[in-house]
Formats: sequence, C-alpha cells, structure tokens
Amino acid sequence: MIDVNGIADALGIPCMVSDKMRTAMDEWENAYTDKSSWLTKRVRSMRLPATIAREFKRLALTEISVSVTDDQLNKSMNAVVKQLRRKFDYGIATGGMLLKPYYSKNGAGVDISPQNHYLPVNFTDDSCNAVICPETIVLGKNFYTRLEYHYHDREKCTHTIENYCYRSGVPSSLGTACSLSEVSEWSDISPKKTFENAEKPLFAVFRMPDSNHIDLLSPLGVSAYADAMDFIRDADEQWERILWELVSSERAIDASEDLFRFRNGKPVLPEGRERMFRCLESTGNGSSIFNTFSPEIRDTSQFNSLNQILRRIENAVGLSYGTLSEMSEVEKTAEEIRSSKQRSFTRVCDIQEGLQESLSGLLYGMQYYRDYYSGSSKAAANLNVTFGDGILEDTEKELQRRFLLTQAGYYKPELLLSYYFGCTEEEARAMMPDNSMQSNASKLFEGDA
Repeated sequence: MIDVNGIADALGIPCMVSDKMRTAMDEWENAYTDKSSWLTKRVRSMRLPATIAREFKRLALTEISVSVTDDQLNKSMNAVVKQLRRKFDYGIATGGMLLKPYYSKNGAGVDISPQNHYLPVNFTDDSCNAVICPETIVLGKNFYTRLEYHYHDREKCTHTIENYCYRSGVPSSLGTACSLSEVSEWSDISPKKTFENAEKPLFAVFRMPDSNHIDLLSPLGVSAYADAMDFIRDADEQWERILWELVSSERAIDASEDLFRFRNGKPVLPEGRERMFRCLESTGNGSSIFNTFSPEIRDTSQFNSLNQILRRIENAVGLSYGTLSEMSEVEKTAEEIRSSKQRSFTRVCDIQEGLQESLSGLLYGMQYYRDYYSGSSKAAANLNVTFGDGILEDTEKELQRRFLLTQAGYYKPELLLSYYFGCTEEEARAMMPDNSMQSNASKLFEGDA
C-alpha cells in the first residue's frame, strides 16, 4: 500500500482514501499474498483469496473477444487483453485497477495498476477524473519517487499531467522535493503538459461492481472476497485442525528403552521406520512396555465442517456451489444448482460490464495519444467486446440440443452453424454444401450405396 496521506500532503490535495479503506485494502492484499494476520507456523493458508480472484478472472475473460475498427488500435487493444489475463485477478482482489495508456514508437500501450498502488483524487458523477501514480527508483542510497498527477477538466475539455520528483534516504518516506533531471530515466519528462480537446480523461478506472460497505462515503471499489474474510480465516484454521488430526493420529509404537539396542547413547530404530517408534523410559520394576498407538481418525466430520465453511465463502463472494466446496458432500436439487449458477452468472456479468466500460475509456485515451503524437486526426474508433455465454449454460449440451432439433426439422441448419462457428446466418449459408452434394453425402449412409 502506497503512502496516500504523504502523497496528498506533498501535493496539497485532500486524501480520498480513509483510514478504514487503507486498513481494508491492506487486509485484502495480505490475504491475496498469503500474509494474513491469523497465519502462523501451524495455521497455513489455503490460498482461497487468490483462488477466488483467479476464478472470477477465468469466468470473466475465458471467452472474451475484442475488436476495434482501427487496425493499429485493434492490435494494441488485443495486447491489453493479454495483459488482463495476467493481472486482472489482482484488480479483482484489491477492488479495482487503473488502466493508464501511453504512446511510443511501437504504438499504444497501457500500464495496469491495482487499486492500492495509485491514489484517486477526484470523482465526478461517480467517474474518476483525477489520479496520482507513484513510481520509485533506487539510486545508491537514495530513493527517488516520481508522482505523475493526472486531472481532467470537463468544462475546458483539457487533460493535464504534472510530474513531481522527491528524494529520500528511506523507502517509507517521500523526502524532499528535487529535480526530475537527477534521475536519468526521468530527465526528458516534462514537469507539466496539457492536452487540449480531451472530452474524457486519458485513463480508465475499473472498479468492482459492489457498493462500498467498508466506507459508505468512499467511491473506491471493494475486493471480491471482502464479505468473506472471516469465513476465509475459519477455513484456514479448520484446515489446520484437519492436518493436526491426521498428524496426531499417526500410527506409532510405544516401547520401553530396555527393548531397544543403543548406539552412542541413542536407540537403534529400523531404517525408514524411525517415525513409528517412540522410546520410553524403563518402568524400573522389571516389566516392559510395548503398546501400539493407532486411534480412529475423525476425518469425515472435520472435512464436512470445512466443506460447510467453503459453501459460506461461495455464497458470500457470489460463486456457484461446487467451485470451492465438494458438491458430492451435499444433496442439492436442480433448482438449488440453477440458483447458485445464476448468482455466479449475475456477478460475473456485472464485472464484465464494468470492464467493458473501462476498455471503452481506455480506447479513447489510446486513440487520443496516437493521433496527438502522430499528427493525424482519424474518426473515432469503435470498440466491440463480447464475453461469450458459457458462464451459465453448458455450450456442449446446448449444441447437442440444437443438433437434435435440426435433425428433427424444427431448427434451420444455418442457425446451427451460426451458433457453432459464431458467424452470421449469411456466412453459415455459404458454408453449407448445395443440394446435390447433400444428396450424395446422405447416400453414403444408405445400405445399398
């Protein structure tokens, strides 16, 4: 988590990230990186936060298809999709992310930062129009931090970028202001630049679709697993109980020391079976102890408890039952399964809608920079984003149903091909053979052919 208060104080602007939100975002990131406060040497993480974030990323992006009417921007936007496949889960885990475009000789690109790595400054009509992006470089014993301040003026239709540099001897402090020229990588960066005729901000912000119940006045998004943090802790602790149950019930043989041979003051145990034997002191009355320790393992009740906790997590984050839990452990009706899938479908659709809006804002910024630095002025490019329909329904089963309807004569063949190949009806008709070819093909399956 960046020092949001220090950055806000340095630039003399109000900080929109409250102490509650700072604490919550730290907890979400710690959970994502397996550094939660309840984890110890014995209580280890089940890595549920990362699993939840990656599952939502998978559901949201598995069938995504992006196309832009401009060939150059289409190539750049599809490169962004590849970046999202690597980084989108981090944004889901932290509550959102910043998409900041730039332009170089290789074309338009984008920097992606999770919500806790930049500072939102202002929101207008629930849309972010000002952010500060920090970047740190270490040179010798000094820590240099560059603050890139973006703000959009909707009335003047301008987008301004200001750059500030600070030098410090410790990484946790901005230190004192200095010149950008002290860092060779930043020496060519202009301290201030204003772009005219910018109808929108030249960046885009994605936020998770849930309302912020951590801080009701905050416009920031919340983590996908914000409502499940307590259940995630319960799951980690229950997993430790299961492991302890297995270890504590491990078979062993307790025997008094007079039943062992000793070498260099240590009992000689069968090679490879050292864990099985436990040497006890002699009773002193001439009798020996030899006892087999093999208690019953209470694994069924322990795993059932864990499974119930996992179901609570699935319900809290909006995943369908069976994503984390074991479906075989719970009797479920078809309506219950359908309801849980619908919950997951609705949740993912909301995420996709927010992502599509962010990609649209990103495309505007990418085209603005491309046209500005190349000296061209082209018509606004159009973005088409499709996410597929495989979240709620089984596409293989649906294809089989449509195929049977086609065989029965209740469904047009071109509609079946259109569904299978994802093309238009006209393109599907062009794929179909003519009547003579169909007739000859059907004869192959006749007995007298």
